Amino acid sequence: MPQVTEKPKNRIAVRVLIGLGTFLTVIAIFSIWAERQALNTDEWGNTSAKLLKDKNVQVALSTYLTNELFNNVDVQAQIAAQLPPRAAPLAGPITGALRQTATTAAEHALAVPQVQEAWKAANLAAHRELLDVINDKGQFTSTGGGDVVLELKPLVAQLTSQLGISADVADKLPPDIASLTILHSDSIQTAQTVAKLIKGLAVVLTILALACFALAIYLSDRRPGTIVWCGLGLIFAGIVVFALRHVAGKAVVDALVVNDSATPAGNSVWSIGTSLMTSIATTVIVYGVLFVIAGWLASATASARWARKQLAPVLRDHAALVYGLLVAAALIYFAFAPTHGLRAVLTLLILAGLAAVGINGLRKQTAAEFPA
Repeated sequence: MPQVTEKPKNRIAVRVLIGLGTFLTVIAIFSIWAERQALNTDEWGNTSAKLLKDKNVQVALSTYLTNELFNNVDVQAQIAAQLPPRAAPLAGPITGALRQTATTAAEHALAVPQVQEAWKAANLAAHRELLDVINDKGQFTSTGGGDVVLELKPLVAQLTSQLGISADVADKLPPDIASLTILHSDSIQTAQTVAKLIKGLAVVLTILALACFALAIYLSDRRPGTIVWCGLGLIFAGIVVFALRHVAGKAVVDALVVNDSATPAGNSVWSIGTSLMTSIATTVIVYGVLFVIAGWLASATASARWARKQLAPVLRDHAALVYGLLVAAALIYFAFAPTHGLRAVLTLLILAGLAAVGINGLRKQTAAEFPA
């Protein structure tokens, strides 16, 4: 493995900067994920849609909706009213059988595109209200009252119609039926503070991490080796995020899931809810691999010199092709990137600019070593 630097006065500084950049990268990944997942309505809506398509979530939600219906509606009385007087005693057994049927019917209904759209719409509405509260623009303020809730009453209403319960009953469902509280009124001020902190951290930590790596490369007098170590730092940061996601997922699910039967759904929610985190961590690892390749290719090792000799005709004589491939790679990456916001564009432009500078240096080095 290449040495970071041989210059004593800079050696410690370079190592500290690489370590600090790696640590900041880990925190930056979590901050970017939290900001995108919690504060972006489109991302929230897409995640909610993925959740309802998961089989484990469908099972847990169908059980919840069925319980809400039977706890708020006297289904047995509804059935008895539709039976002949002599058959009225059968209303109890029929209700018990219908409850199981209702769970199965709800599970099938949750797989229907119309129901999934209703679920997504409910989540989008709740998230817009959440953002209004956080930004102090809605009917609630940090000093006002009210909770932010996810209203699933339309899903319960659809379940009643599928079970053949009269439309009058659906119209008379309690207004707070199947309402899941997202944010309590007494936590609004805390949520506002956390939201502001997340927004700031996501930007600041990303800039600081890149600055640490850039400064380490600048201070080193063995820059190819330092670039390799920076790449290894990025790879390590991505792996750490994957490990922490796994450990935290088990802890969160164990803490929040009371009933063991809901554990599969809890695991699915965590997996889907943190899928953006894994995408960001994977991207960081890819960046790290590219840093390692770039550092190795510019190094004085025999294998790198051999590689430069093979690439010399292209690097030396076909600059347009080389830079064209860089642009094409950047566009392909952006097309498959987990996010496409302004920050993603700026980050891509910065990295592409650094890559262009590196390619220019590599072309000069190769031309000097292997002239035409």
